Amino acid sequence: MVHSEVSLTAVKTGDAADVFAALDHPGVGDFIGGPVADSPESMRLLIERWVAGPTLKDAQELWFNYIVRLSDGTAIGHAQATVHSSWAEVAWVLGTPWWGKGLGFETATLLLHELVAQFSLPTVWATVHPDNVRSLRLLERLRFQEVAVTAAPVLGSYDPGDLVYSRSL
Repeated sequence: MVHSEVSLTAVKTGDAADVFAALDHPGVGDFIGGPVADSPESMRLLIERWVAGPTLKDAQELWFNYIVRLSDGTAIGHAQATVHSSWAEVAWVLGTPWWGKGLGFETATLLLHELVAQFSLPTVWATVHPDNVRSLRLLERLRFQEVAVTAAPVLGSYDPGDLVYSRSL
């Protein structure tokens, strides 16, 4: 999947060093509970978990995990979608050198287009820490609407205190 400046490809364990390097910057984990991984090896283990897919407990879910790359091949982060029977949850994390350049918008737009192309889903959900102003603005630019936590399904990315957003597709 390609959208102007960025592409999304299914993440593989061989991508661990690239994804780790993209996200190994101060500030990346500030609003998501800490760094995504603390070493290339821990990133490899995390990617192995993503590639393995849902456990029996989560068997009703489909997981899509992507590496986000610039057109020159540089890895800049990862994006993911968890698809349920009638809705999906999305998230993306980019390294700080690529913030403020419109690449989060391109990444999210590409991810949403992929969901529309593959599934007939009425709603997509996302969560965000209330102090993460950049992500709040991005969700609003993507036409997500804030909703009450009580109106949302159980979201895997939700942490107490997060804001919840939804968008109709």
